[in-house]
Amino acid sequence: MNVIEINNLTKLYKNNRGIKNISLTVQQGDILGLLGPNGSGKTTAMKAILNLVHSTGDIKIFEMPLHENFEKIMLRTGALIEAPAIYKDMTAFENIKMHTSIYPDISKARIEHILNLVHLLQYKDDKAGRFSLGMKQRLGLAIAFVTEPELIILDEPVNGLDIEGVVEIREIIKKLNEEKGVTFLISSHMSSEIEKTCNKVAIMYEGELIAQSSTENALRLHPSMEDYFLSVVKDKRGEIVI
Repeated sequence: MNVIEINNLTKLYKNNRGIKNISLTVQQGDILGLLGPNGSGKTTAMKAILNLVHSTGDIKIFEMPLHENFEKIMLRTGALIEAPAIYKDMTAFENIKMHTSIYPDISKARIEHILNLVHLLQYKDDKAGRFSLGMKQRLGLAIAFVTEPELIILDEPVNGLDIEGVVEIREIIKKLNEEKGVTFLISSHMSSEIEKTCNKVAIMYEGELIAQSSTENALRLHPSMEDYFLSVVKDKRGEIVI
Protein backbone atom coordinates (compact mmCIF):
# COMPACT_ATOMS: atom_id res chain seq x y z
CA MET A 1 0.00 0.00 0.00
CA ASN A 2 1.13 3.55 -0.71
CA VAL A 3 0.94 5.26 2.68
CA ILE A 4 1.83 8.65 1.17
CA GLU A 5 1.35 9.60 -2.46
CA ILE A 6 1.87 13.18 -3.58
CA ASN A 7 1.82 14.54 -7.12
CA ASN A 8 2.91 17.99 -8.32
CA LEU A 9 2.85 19.39 -4.79
CA THR A 10 3.61 23.11 -4.87
CA LYS A 11 3.76 25.76 -2.17
CA LEU A 12 5.50 29.04 -2.92
CA TYR A 13 5.84 31.89 -0.44
CA LYS A 14 5.98 35.60 -1.29
CA ASN A 15 9.77 35.44 -1.57
CA ASN A 16 9.29 32.67 -4.18
CA ARG A 17 10.83 30.08 -1.88
CA GLY A 18 9.04 26.88 -1.00
CA ILE A 19 8.49 23.71 -3.03
CA LYS A 20 7.74 23.17 -6.71
CA ASN A 21 6.07 20.17 -8.36
CA ILE A 22 7.09 17.58 -5.77
CA SER A 23 6.00 14.02 -6.55
CA LEU A 24 6.80 11.28 -4.05
CA THR A 25 5.52 7.90 -2.91
CA VAL A 26 6.14 6.37 0.53
CA GLN A 27 5.20 2.71 0.70
CA GLN A 28 3.99 0.85 3.77
CA GLY A 29 6.94 -0.15 5.93
CA ASP A 30 9.33 2.40 4.42
CA ILE A 31 11.62 4.66 6.40
CA LEU A 32 12.07 7.34 3.77
CA GLY A 33 14.43 10.21 4.39
CA LEU A 34 14.16 13.66 2.86
CA LEU A 35 17.77 14.80 2.64
CA GLY A 36 18.71 18.38 1.85
CA PRO A 37 20.29 21.53 3.23
CA ASN A 38 18.40 23.98 5.41
CA GLY A 39 16.01 25.97 3.25
CA SER A 40 15.65 23.26 0.61
CA GLY A 41 11.91 22.81 1.24
CA LYS A 42 11.83 19.74 3.46
CA THR A 43 9.75 21.31 6.23
CA THR A 44 7.39 22.99 3.77
CA ALA A 45 6.77 19.64 2.07
CA MET A 46 5.97 18.01 5.41
CA LYS A 47 3.68 20.87 6.43
CA ALA A 48 1.81 20.52 3.14
CA ILE A 49 1.44 16.76 3.62
CA LEU A 50 -0.06 17.44 7.06
CA ASN A 51 -2.31 20.24 5.71
CA LEU A 52 -0.54 22.82 7.89
CA VAL A 53 -0.04 25.13 4.90
CA HIS A 54 -2.17 25.66 1.83
CA SER A 55 -0.67 24.02 -1.25
CA THR A 56 -1.62 22.89 -4.72
CA GLY A 57 -1.29 19.37 -6.09
CA ASP A 58 -2.66 16.00 -5.06
CA ILE A 59 -2.06 14.42 -1.65
CA LYS A 60 -3.24 10.96 -0.65
CA ILE A 61 -2.47 9.33 2.68
CA PHE A 62 -3.49 5.73 3.33
CA GLU A 63 -4.81 5.89 -0.26
CA MET A 64 -7.38 8.54 0.77
CA PRO A 65 -7.46 12.15 -0.50
CA LEU A 66 -6.13 14.28 2.36
CA HIS A 67 -8.62 17.15 2.39
CA GLU A 68 -11.74 14.98 2.30
CA ASN A 69 -10.44 12.58 4.95
CA PHE A 70 -8.27 14.79 7.14
CA GLU A 71 -9.60 13.71 10.57
CA LYS A 72 -9.48 9.98 9.73
CA ILE A 73 -5.93 10.33 8.47
CA MET A 74 -4.69 12.34 11.44
CA LEU A 75 -6.02 9.73 13.87
CA ARG A 76 -3.57 7.30 12.24
CA THR A 77 -0.66 9.73 11.96
CA GLY A 78 1.91 11.11 14.38
CA ALA A 79 4.15 14.07 13.64
CA LEU A 80 6.85 16.36 14.95
CA ILE A 81 7.40 19.43 12.76
CA GLU A 82 9.99 22.06 13.69
CA ALA A 83 10.03 22.81 17.43
CA PRO A 84 7.72 20.66 19.59
CA ALA A 85 4.48 22.35 20.68
CA ILE A 86 5.13 22.15 24.40
CA TYR A 87 3.37 23.95 27.25
CA LYS A 88 6.13 25.21 29.54
CA ASP A 89 3.96 25.35 32.68
CA MET A 90 2.84 21.73 32.30
CA THR A 91 4.76 18.63 33.27
CA ALA A 92 5.97 16.12 30.70
CA PHE A 93 3.06 13.82 31.59
CA GLU A 94 0.53 16.66 31.38
CA ASN A 95 1.84 17.75 27.99
CA ILE A 96 1.27 14.31 26.51
CA LYS A 97 -2.14 14.07 28.17
CA MET A 98 -3.11 17.42 26.65
CA HIS A 99 -1.99 16.47 23.16
CA THR A 100 -3.85 13.16 23.28
CA SER A 101 -7.12 14.46 24.70
CA ILE A 102 -9.05 13.55 21.54
CA TYR A 103 -7.90 9.93 21.84
CA PRO A 104 -10.11 8.19 24.46
CA ASP A 105 -7.93 5.11 24.88
CA ILE A 106 -4.57 6.63 25.89
CA SER A 107 -3.99 5.31 29.39
CA LYS A 108 -1.60 6.47 32.08
CA ALA A 109 0.37 3.27 31.54
CA ARG A 110 0.71 4.01 27.82
CA ILE A 111 1.98 7.54 28.49
CA GLU A 112 4.49 6.27 31.03
CA HIS A 113 5.62 3.55 28.59
CA ILE A 114 6.36 6.17 25.92
CA LEU A 115 8.11 8.45 28.40
CA ASN A 116 10.27 5.50 29.37
CA LEU A 117 10.96 4.76 25.70
CA VAL A 118 12.40 8.26 25.17
CA HIS A 119 14.15 8.23 28.57
CA LEU A 120 11.98 10.87 30.22
CA LEU A 121 10.03 8.77 32.71
CA GLN A 122 12.03 10.02 35.69
CA TYR A 123 11.11 13.58 34.65
CA LYS A 124 7.41 12.96 34.06
CA ASP A 125 6.36 15.32 36.89
CA ASP A 126 8.86 18.07 36.02
CA LYS A 127 7.72 21.27 34.28
CA ALA A 128 8.67 21.21 30.60
CA GLY A 129 9.83 24.83 30.75
CA ARG A 130 12.88 23.63 32.70
CA PHE A 131 13.84 21.05 30.08
CA SER A 132 16.93 21.34 27.91
CA LEU A 133 16.58 21.51 24.12
CA GLY A 134 17.29 17.80 23.87
CA MET A 135 14.71 16.91 26.53
CA LYS A 136 12.08 19.03 24.76
CA GLN A 137 12.88 17.19 21.55
CA ARG A 138 12.42 13.86 23.32
CA LEU A 139 9.07 15.05 24.68
CA GLY A 140 8.00 16.08 21.18
CA LEU A 141 8.91 12.61 19.93
CA ALA A 142 6.94 11.03 22.78
CA ILE A 143 3.88 13.05 21.71
CA ALA A 144 4.34 11.81 18.13
CA PHE A 145 4.71 8.18 19.21
CA VAL A 146 2.15 7.83 22.00
CA THR A 147 -1.00 7.19 19.94
CA GLU A 148 0.63 4.19 18.21
CA PRO A 149 0.26 5.74 14.74
CA GLU A 150 0.72 3.80 11.52
CA LEU A 151 2.56 6.74 9.93
CA ILE A 152 5.02 9.05 11.69
CA ILE A 153 6.38 12.21 10.07
CA LEU A 154 9.45 13.68 11.75
CA ASP A 155 11.19 16.93 10.83
CA GLU A 156 14.85 16.81 11.94
CA PRO A 157 14.05 14.39 14.81
CA VAL A 158 17.54 14.34 16.35
CA ASN A 159 17.85 18.13 16.52
CA GLY A 160 19.38 19.16 19.84
CA LEU A 161 20.25 15.63 20.94
CA ASP A 162 23.68 14.52 22.06
CA ILE A 163 25.43 11.51 20.49
CA GLU A 164 23.77 8.98 22.80
CA GLY A 165 20.38 10.57 22.20
CA VAL A 166 20.83 10.44 18.43
CA VAL A 167 21.62 6.73 18.60
CA GLU A 168 18.68 6.06 20.94
CA ILE A 169 16.16 7.82 18.68
CA ARG A 170 17.53 6.01 15.63
CA GLU A 171 17.08 2.69 17.43
CA ILE A 172 13.52 3.60 18.50
CA ILE A 173 12.59 4.45 14.90
CA LYS A 174 13.99 1.17 13.63
CA LYS A 175 12.31 -0.80 16.41
CA LEU A 176 8.89 0.72 15.74
CA ASN A 177 9.38 0.06 12.03
CA GLU A 178 10.51 -3.55 12.44
CA GLU A 179 8.23 -4.64 15.27
CA LYS A 180 5.11 -2.54 14.66
CA GLY A 181 5.37 -1.95 10.91
CA VAL A 182 5.26 1.83 11.36
CA THR A 183 5.99 3.84 8.22
CA PHE A 184 8.25 6.88 8.62
CA LEU A 185 8.90 10.03 6.62
CA ILE A 186 11.94 11.75 8.12
CA SER A 187 13.78 14.92 7.13
CA SER A 188 17.39 15.71 7.88
CA HIS A 189 20.25 17.86 6.64
CA MET A 190 22.68 15.23 7.96
CA SER A 191 23.50 12.61 5.34
CA SER A 192 24.95 10.22 7.93
CA GLU A 193 21.63 10.02 9.80
CA ILE A 194 19.67 9.27 6.62
CA GLU A 195 22.25 6.63 5.74
CA LYS A 196 22.02 4.91 9.11
CA THR A 197 18.26 5.18 9.62
CA CYS A 198 16.40 5.06 6.29
CA ASN A 199 15.88 2.39 3.65
CA LYS A 200 15.00 5.00 1.01
CA VAL A 201 16.16 8.55 0.34
CA ALA A 202 14.82 11.53 -1.62
CA ILE A 203 17.10 14.49 -2.28
CA MET A 204 15.60 17.98 -1.83
CA TYR A 205 17.42 20.98 -3.28
CA GLU A 206 16.24 24.55 -3.83
CA GLY A 207 12.59 23.57 -3.46
CA GLU A 208 12.71 20.62 -5.83
CA LEU A 209 12.95 16.88 -5.38
CA ILE A 210 15.89 16.09 -7.64
CA ALA A 211 16.60 12.39 -6.98
CA GLN A 212 15.17 9.30 -5.30
CA SER A 213 16.81 5.99 -4.51
CA SER A 214 16.88 3.09 -2.14
CA THR A 215 19.67 3.53 0.41
CA GLU A 216 21.13 0.24 -0.80
CA ASN A 217 21.43 1.42 -4.41
CA ALA A 218 22.77 4.84 -3.42
CA LEU A 219 25.52 3.23 -1.36
CA ARG A 220 26.24 0.60 -4.01
CA LEU A 221 27.14 3.38 -6.44
CA HIS A 222 28.72 5.84 -3.98
CA PRO A 223 31.02 5.47 -0.95
CA SER A 224 28.57 7.24 1.37
CA MET A 225 25.26 9.09 1.42
CA GLU A 226 27.21 12.32 1.49
CA ASP A 227 28.90 11.38 -1.77
CA TYR A 228 25.53 10.43 -3.28
CA PHE A 229 24.07 13.80 -2.29
CA LEU A 230 27.02 15.76 -3.68
CA SER A 231 26.96 13.79 -6.92
CA VAL A 232 23.25 14.45 -7.42
CA VAL A 233 23.60 18.17 -6.67
CA LYS A 234 26.58 18.54 -9.01
CA ASP A 235 24.61 16.82 -11.74
CA LYS A 236 21.68 19.15 -11.09
CA ARG A 237 23.98 22.17 -11.38
CA GLY A 238 25.52 20.85 -14.56
CA GLU A 239 28.92 20.53 -12.93
CA ILE A 240 31.39 17.78 -13.74
CA VAL A 241 30.73 14.76 -11.53
CA ILE A 242 33.99 13.10 -10.47
